[in-house]
Amino acid sequence: MHEPLHPGLLVRDAICNNDTGLSISQAAKLLNVQRTTLSRLFNGHSGISPMMALRLAMFLGTSIEMWLNIQKDYDIWQVQNTYPKPKICPLIKLAA
Repeated sequence: MHEPLHPGLLVRDAICNNDTGLSISQAAKLLNVQRTTLSRLFNGHSGISPMMALRLAMFLGTSIEMWLNIQKDYDIWQVQNTYPKPKICPLIKLAA
């Protein structure tokens, strides 16, 4: 599987597109968040929190679970494919 897009890119494309014509400042105001908060998400510097998922669901007519699942899938891919695996001895081997 290829690297998934950061969830913030999906949010940006859903909110600030040619159809809506919204700027990041306008979108932030409508979502009742700071512009910097939305900018950090759009630029991949932060993820979708449960509260942001609620805001997005209310604003876009989607579900909270959809946004949290997108974030979860991204996080799982990142940890499985980009970070070195820690050296952990499984508990079952410790008990033997």
